[in-house]
Amino acid sequence: MNDTATLERACCAREFLWADLMPDPGASMLNAVRDAYEVCRVRELHDVSSAIRLHEPLFVCFEIDDPEARVFDFLMQVRNDHPELPVLVITGRDSTLVARWAMRLKVWDLLVKPVLHEELNETISSTAAITKERDAAVMSYTLSSSVSSSDPKSRNRTDPLKRTSAAITHLNAHFACRIDLESVAAVCGLSPSQFCRVFRKEHHVSFGQYVLCFRMNRARELLEHENMLVKEVAYSVGFNDLSYFTRSFKRHFGVCPAAYQAAARPVI
Repeated sequence: MNDTATLERACCAREFLWADLMPDPGASMLNAVRDAYEVCRVRELHDVSSAIRLHEPLFVCFEIDDPEARVFDFLMQVRNDHPELPVLVITGRDSTLVARWAMRLKVWDLLVKPVLHEELNETISSTAAITKERDAAVMSYTLSSSVSSSDPKSRNRTDPLKRTSAAITHLNAHFACRIDLESVAAVCGLSPSQFCRVFRKEHHVSFGQYVLCFRMNRARELLEHENMLVKEVAYSVGFNDLSYFTRSFKRHFGVCPAAYQAAARPVI
């Protein structure tokens, strides 16, 4: 398990994000599930937004010993910036105030300690399964968009009524490079938070999900039709971490890229 000093490396292997806000990390319930799941752990509130932007976790779990106003305000910001991201809250205080607080934030689930390990595992598994179903729908949506963009008659054509059309044009031209949220938002004349909200409203998925699925589809096309090494495919669609590319590809298509490429090549 990596701490916040190696946040980016930890997130490359993430399944979900755990914001461990317990005063004593040894008392965190993360210790009960860390061997069963791939988890990105952060210990400071200011690291949460960076982790979410980096790799779009399946969901976020906030473990809080005693909720404070600053935590409430930050969670509200996360819900506003990422309305599609499920949020679990584990707290040590059982009170009407905490229940109202959770309802206002529209959290996915609220667990009050003591929490049985079986209950925690069931909650994590069900949340991950539902989120993966959503990702599958996202993949289908983005694949249809990718197929349309491969048509010479429609390539580079954008809907002038959409405020984020310039972002799609930018992605088509620069998907092999690092996609900076602030820069893409600026291209559309929006702030990053405005861009995230508008993009989801116009395309029904978050920008991060769209970028990841777009790259996965391009990688699949290269593996099917080009004589390239897997690592060359990964780098050509914007991945600098081969292991993360492999995990992402397997998550989307159910098979590792090398096996997919071998099956796609004609038998001589």
